[in-house]
Amino acid sequence: MTEIPHKPCPLPDCNSSDAFCYNNDTGMFWCHSCGGNSKGTGKCFDGVTIEPFTFNNTQAREQEGLSLEPYYKEHRGIQKTIMEKYGAYFTDNNGAETVHFTYPEATKHKNQSIPKKDKGHILTSGSMDKFYGQDDYAGGLILTITEGEEDRLSVIQMMGDYPTVSVPSASPSKDFWENARTYLAKFEKVYLSVDNDPAGDKLAEQFFRIFAGKVYRVDHGKYKDANDFLVADDYAGYKKAWWASQKIKPETINTTAEDFLKVYDETPDYEYFKTGIEGLDHKMLGIHKSALTIILAPTGIGKTEFVRYLEKKCYDAGHTFAFCHGEETELRSLLGLVSYELNDNLTRKDLIDAKGRDQEVRDELSILGKSERLNQFVIRVDQGPEDIIEQIRFLVSAMGCDYIFLEPIQDFVTGTTSEKENKLTDLANTMKRLCAEINVGIVIIAHANEDGDAKYCKSLTQSAAYEIVLERDPNAEDQDEANTTKVFVGRKNRTGGGSGFAGELTFGFDTYTLSPTQDLSPVIDRSKKVTVKSLKLVNDGINF
Repeated sequence: MTEIPHKPCPLPDCNSSDAFCYNNDTGMFWCHSCGGNSKGTGKCFDGVTIEPFTFNNTQAREQEGLSLEPYYKEHRGIQKTIMEKYGAYFTDNNGAETVHFTYPEATKHKNQSIPKKDKGHILTSGSMDKFYGQDDYAGGLILTITEGEEDRLSVIQMMGDYPTVSVPSASPSKDFWENARTYLAKFEKVYLSVDNDPAGDKLAEQFFRIFAGKVYRVDHGKYKDANDFLVADDYAGYKKAWWASQKIKPETINTTAEDFLKVYDETPDYEYFKTGIEGLDHKMLGIHKSALTIILAPTGIGKTEFVRYLEKKCYDAGHTFAFCHGEETELRSLLGLVSYELNDNLTRKDLIDAKGRDQEVRDELSILGKSERLNQFVIRVDQGPEDIIEQIRFLVSAMGCDYIFLEPIQDFVTGTTSEKENKLTDLANTMKRLCAEINVGIVIIAHANEDGDAKYCKSLTQSAAYEIVLERDPNAEDQDEANTTKVFVGRKNRTGGGSGFAGELTFGFDTYTLSPTQDLSPVIDRSKKVTVKSLKLVNDGINF
């Protein structure tokens, strides 16, 4: 018999997309959903108006010369001898012929009327809290578990009398799982031949959680279940799939050659944009995606302006990004970027008017907006860490942001010192995981205290993949020195380029922008801890 299963049903009033099957040799057909068939017509469905015939009672079936046993042989492929050997039998159940599957404890049966649509499944006595077939096997090397009684019988027919049982449903009871713990301990391995659908995936996950390390799954490929293999007469295909069963493991664990090669092939190389600060780019490559970067410095050093410099570089590199400067007005943040674009101090409206550049500023703001790569967001006073995370998710998923610039992080938590520390730790750890999860680069500013650690949270920088430390002496007598920001790579540098001095930036009052000075080509020395406090020991061009 060459049966073609799982086709859309062409019969009137039947909307099934996969219940129709037909014999390519004889032209006979059957729909497992509505029961329509070609018995008595001898005609294939193709191009023929069909009078559907439905098995609705025993008398009708007898008139047509049919019974359940031929049905199972024809449409399930299960041999009568297999059914008899493993406790499946037929009865007339109030006018509808029924197949019974006997579970452990003789008083418990699972009944299924034919077709299923007529009556569905009926439990005649209690709930099923053991495997169908559990009493047939006392233990052994491998136990195969299916998701249906017909699938169990199908596996036995295709594989031989290998230990095989079936769960009573895709969602077994609590009592079932308790019994399963004891029973499955008698087998070294468990092969799950469950349905190839979400319900089967969920069932497999449940088995894995309870019996991790001994659970394997049979990959059904194009077939939904074991019975589909049998109906298609694909014994060899099932045996191959069974012997190739793979141990179930969490997606977060890589163990096989395929896992490692997948990581190698699918993981992008470092993604970053260059800062234009040669020493920093040499040590860190640049500012990275999929990573949390913390910029650490005391108050009044110019952290915000340094971040704005990075935003300009990010924009010039063609990336989409979002920024929130919590210590500035929205207008000041926008005009800061405009000053970089127009190379002039245009940070206040009075300056703009005095210089007669109002239209130029308006034009530049329009250009920034039309690029659709710049997103400004605000953190309201009533928003907490969870709101910030959700806002970042939105900016990445909906607005396509590659980078998020956010400062200062300490201002977004409230409470006692202890409460702030806990909240900051949680927020930073969440951001770190978020970077990898949604492939976004997050750059945050953290205020440093006199000891050189992050204010309110000494462990804050531990969450970062990269730490940039800024140092400047605004009270220096030499004006050039007072306007020069020294840049250091701190204790965290994922790329392994070392820590220490990484360059200088000079602030120009005429333009109100930062620009890099010459590259000082520092020598890397990893022997000393880099903190804001220790930076005071640095001599020009010498690492520590």
